Amino acid sequence: MTLLDWHHRRTDRVANYEFAASMRWAFRQACIGAGVCLAVDSPIAGTSFRTPEVTNVELGTPLRMTVRMLEGTVPAALARAGHLIAPHLGGVALRVADRGFGWAVVTVLTSDPLAGSLELPPSPRAGVLLGRDEGGENLEVDPVELPHLIVQGQTRSGKSTWLYALIVQLLRHLNVVVAGVDPSGITLRPFTGTAHARWQASGLADPHALEAVLVALVADMDARLAAMPLDRDILPISAEHPLVVTILDEYPALLRALDAADPKQGKRVRALVARLLAESHKVGHRMVIAAQRAEASIVGAAERAQCGGRLSFRVDSADSVKLLHSDAELLAGGHTSARPGIALCSWPGRPLTRIRGPYLGGYGAYAAAVTAATRGAA
Repeated sequence: MTLLDWHHRRTDRVANYEFAASMRWAFRQACIGAGVCLAVDSPIAGTSFRTPEVTNVELGTPLRMTVRMLEGTVPAALARAGHLIAPHLGGVALRVADRGFGWAVVTVLTSDPLAGSLELPPSPRAGVLLGRDEGGENLEVDPVELPHLIVQGQTRSGKSTWLYALIVQLLRHLNVVVAGVDPSGITLRPFTGTAHARWQASGLADPHALEAVLVALVADMDARLAAMPLDRDILPISAEHPLVVTILDEYPALLRALDAADPKQGKRVRALVARLLAESHKVGHRMVIAAQRAEASIVGAAERAQCGGRLSFRVDSADSVKLLHSDAELLAGGHTSARPGIALCSWPGRPLTRIRGPYLGGYGAYAAAVTAATRGAA
């Protein structure tokens, strides 16, 4: 090794050390700003802050840091504040891996992991793909394990595209019936002439037909409850009792139209939906409520409480986000300008996360996929 080589290596080591030290300092300051810290009051020194401690910095692309969490805190706190911390570290997002015993590995991502699209594979999957999170993990669930769902999003936010992908994936599984009420008539139009159509009503020309579908679904639920074996509290899915997934598309618009035409009918429809949400899950019914905004005056607290799965694509205000995701204080503001296809997802057993929804294609691809899946099922 020449003296010049030694000098260059020493210079590089010093630069790396200084860069790592600057990352530790930036991480600490960002944690304080994001509220991932503990305030310590001293009568002499005043108020100081304790933050998660960076014990190791692994330089490279991407940058990784080993972090020791504070007592009583968990890595999920870092993940929730990732969008506030990442810019101070030269990134756009953080990927936080819980290593247990109060340790985490934090990866600084320089590009948004949700950028681009998540193409829906043409072949059937074991489960239903709901989306991919910022850590690159697919959120996939067996259709039988689906909770009741509520999904909101503005026009062109990706809500309808996500709904199309969900419906097509459900049709690829045996013993699944897609029911629903569709005021626009667009979402369920490809089912015309199929066996599913008897459980569906589209358009607002005949409000009584919309109500009749819900009455039939409640009657089916009651029949299943009566057929429940005495030694069980969940009715198994079978050819005799298929999984019935009911799509209530643009639900607030439906209720407004019914209330304007006949307030009594609006009340009856609300009561039918409330019964399905409260009683039907154990006998193989799943409800999917879709709305541009799940406003409290239309989709009440009781309905929202029954929906274990909640997704918010881009909406008009932070309050709209927090209506479905009470723990989204840090994410709500930025989500009002989210790109199409990106949603906040609250799911049973999982922390609040951002996901990229699967993309099937345009409406033509959706209609063709429904036709292919239901061919001969008239």
